[in-house]
Amino acid sequence: MGARKPGGHVKTFILILGIGFGGALGALLRHLIGYLAHNVIGLSEFIGIMIVNVLGCFLIGVLFFWIEYVFNRDLPSRMSRSKLSEPLAASGWWPQDDPTAPVVREFEKDVKAQLISGILITGLLGGMTTFSLFSLISMQLEDGGHHLSLLINVLGSIAGGLLATWLGLRLGQSIVLRLPGGAQSTSS
Repeated sequence: MGARKPGGHVKTFILILGIGFGGALGALLRHLIGYLAHNVIGLSEFIGIMIVNVLGCFLIGVLFFWIEYVFNRDLPSRMSRSKLSEPLAASGWWPQDDPTAPVVREFEKDVKAQLISGILITGLLGGMTTFSLFSLISMQLEDGGHHLSLLINVLGSIAGGLLATWLGLRLGQSIVLRLPGGAQSTSS
């Protein structure tokens, strides 16, 4: 067995609490958005869940770039080979080493990044979005013979999620380019 790092248990405990806190907020947001969409606006239940999931996809794109910019500047970027990061790489903003760093990894050098990512991405967005409910509602639509609604749910959720993530990444990139130390501030 390897040696344990000092404070490792405390760090893990704080991270777990942060993820739980974010997850609780995300679950509350999912319920609130679903309730408003279905009971206040009058949309079908599956449309409310689609809105929640697509919104979560958009937010993960924005938050990913923000976390990389604010907390992960000294570590190998998880986006360094992406076309979205080309303007940032051209300015020297992205770190150049180890472009194969896995998407899910511990931020060993920065506990804040791990905590913020845990609270916002794993917790909040993980608690807010729901693939299991999407799947259950899809099966219920199919069982009930609501094939058009099933098609709208499946295609809308998947295509909408991918488009929303792409838009979120683009917005995140745009925000990062305008922040101090981003590409536009270094070219001025």
